[in-house]
Amino acid sequence: MGVKKSLFTFRKKKGVKHPVLIVGANRIKFKSMGLTHSSGNYKKNKKGKRNNFRLKVNPNPNDKRDSYLRKQVIEDFKFKFSKAFNNYHLSNEDIDELKKVS
Repeated sequence: MGVKKSLFTFRKKKGVKHPVLIVGANRIKFKSMGLTHSSGNYKKNKKGKRNNFRLKVNPNPNDKRDSYLRKQVIEDFKFKFSKAFNNYHLSNEDIDELKKVS
């Protein structure tokens, strides 16, 4: 079974500064993870692990800085999200790693 077309696409969410990665969807809602340049080292969860997941390749081809996904998954209504960004892409390597940790 293939991955839904809307999954692993980047979109803008109303009220959020950075793009978000769509990691799940149902009929009326998306599940998303925020994209950031912060490693989250200064924020530790109860188990002592970093809050952010480092990507091997920055999804923005015009940005060479390290990028991270927040491990927290947010669920919200689809109408709060823009159309998918055509120029942002998650590498296959990062998709495989993301599937392992989720």
